[in-house]
Amino acid sequence: MTAISDLSALELRRSYQSRELSPVDVIDAILARIDEHEPSLHAFITLMADSARDQARDAERRWLADGGERAPLLGIPVTLKDLVDLEGAPTTMGSLVTSHAPAARDELFVERLRDAGSVFLGKTNTSEFGLAAQTMNRVAPTTVNPWNVARTAGGSSGGAAAACAAGFGPLHHGTDGGGSVRVPAAYCGVVGVKPTGRRIPRRVRGAGMSQISTDGVLARSIADAALMLDVICGAHDADPAPLRQVPQDFSAAAQPARLDGLRVAVTTELGWPTPCDPQIVAAVERAAAILRDAGASLSPASPEIGDPNDIFPTLSAVGAAANYGALCIGREDDLSDYTRGSLRRGSGLTGIQVAEAYAKLDLLSRSMEAWFEEFDVLLTPTSAIAAHEHGARIEEIAGRSVSPWTISILYTPLANLIQAPAVAMPMGLDADGLPISVQVIARPGADVTAIRCAAVLEESAPEVPTLAL
Repeated sequence: MTAISDLSALELRRSYQSRELSPVDVIDAILARIDEHEPSLHAFITLMADSARDQARDAERRWLADGGERAPLLGIPVTLKDLVDLEGAPTTMGSLVTSHAPAARDELFVERLRDAGSVFLGKTNTSEFGLAAQTMNRVAPTTVNPWNVARTAGGSSGGAAAACAAGFGPLHHGTDGGGSVRVPAAYCGVVGVKPTGRRIPRRVRGAGMSQISTDGVLARSIADAALMLDVICGAHDADPAPLRQVPQDFSAAAQPARLDGLRVAVTTELGWPTPCDPQIVAAVERAAAILRDAGASLSPASPEIGDPNDIFPTLSAVGAAANYGALCIGREDDLSDYTRGSLRRGSGLTGIQVAEAYAKLDLLSRSMEAWFEEFDVLLTPTSAIAAHEHGARIEEIAGRSVSPWTISILYTPLANLIQAPAVAMPMGLDADGLPISVQVIARPGADVTAIRCAAVLEESAPEVPTLAL
């Protein structure tokens, strides 16, 4: 019999409808799993067991009263990355310099989750301000990878990815400013979805970061991820810079179907040096074959563009300085080394350097817009390597030199810079028993196209076994 902690959100909803399980049963089982394994994983900064039980009891009453039909996530456990506000919980951002007082109100999309009946388990671990590619800070212990605790869970949504892989509920929020949803998803063997930029509403769009960062979803299936996206996506009057697009049915797109006529470009060699582990190259080839068998036309092709890391570090650093620099003045000793370095780099940039970065971004966006006239989807690795050891300095992949600062984000920043949707999909395990992953990128706005491909991959990809902790 499948353990409650392994059930998907859709399976939980069906079990509530049939009265086989109640939200209280589920929350009790998941909190018991968290009690057993969280002390070694460190997925949470704030665990909210008491309020989760209260919300579960309320959800159970609502199911008994009206069948829960008007609340798509009624009684479904959800976690939030500790970069967003949840009423009554602190928003530490993984930093000692932030106020740890309970937030006064929910973020806009959190309101939607609450209205949909979600049960909030707590706030997951993040690197400080979400800036680093490993989930370590000075507030909580470092998040480890459930597949191998000597390995990183990635960052900055490593807490969400570890919680997802470990069975701490089916639905998890993350943020992605350069791969921070997709790389942890890849390292932990789960699905990670970064939607088109600004598709998920926010009360404030942070300076600089709004150009590259967006909220996203981690789950153990693309159907679960789509269910959560259906709830949280869509323009909101209080969002200062919403994405104005016709609503999309993500759940419908998450049902496996033929891909006839879809044009897929496949590459592990983008327009800049991207060395890749041979096992992951083979995973991309397997994924390409799955899409071809579903009717897609394949081409070995890569966009002819420069290295996004000529643009991305500038926008990331200036965004960090603009959003967090004033908060940190006089508190530098309380910051992580990585945060101090990011703020120093960002505050040292000149207006000319920032303007040059935005000019390059305009050219990149135009180039990719033209490229997407020829192709519908770009299939790449999510990460060039599987999860590495904590703090490892890697300067070579597959016999080729690589910057240790970009080892995990060789393939991911492109989607952030052009605000395109991208999905990280598990593709089995490597020879060391660690998850590996491929990435599907579609043109900006075409989230359903990326999700359609992900659904086909999930149906036929090598199975990632249930994690036995």
